[in-house]
Amino acid sequence: MKVILIKDVRGCGVNGDIRNVADGYARNFLFPRKMAEPATDEKIKEIEAKAAQHQAERQKEEEQLAAAITSLSGKTVSITARATEKGGLFKTIGAGDIAQAVRAEHQVEVPESAVSFTEAIKTVGEHIVHLSSKEKKADLGVVVVAA
Repeated sequence: MKVILIKDVRGCGVNGDIRNVADGYARNFLFPRKMAEPATDEKIKEIEAKAAQHQAERQKEEEQLAAAITSLSGKTVSITARATEKGGLFKTIGAGDIAQAVRAEHQVEVPESAVSFTEAIKTVGEHIVHLSSKEKKADLGVVVVAA
């Protein structure tokens, strides 16, 4: 029997999967526990339409991220942070701080997951971070200034 899983079922599948299961398993276990529903043609088409829409949205987001990364290639952002007299920072500069600085200075939205470091930023001065998406990669200069 073809069923559409409403919840994650161990050993069977995850929410939204269409599976072939034994009739007894479906009638006696999955349906009474509201873990699945019968897979009709209409419901299968609905699920496929939702999946296609979700895929289109993800593709659009990926294209926007690639365009943002391309526009930031070779640019710099400055971050002000508390530092010691020797130039060491009291707090490590993270991906969230860099994404926020990019948003403030360049009005470009970059998720934290797109920012990566070769080494942690713990000192005042110029540093290079890498921005990446599935298709594009770019280097961004980060200037850390003592507050």
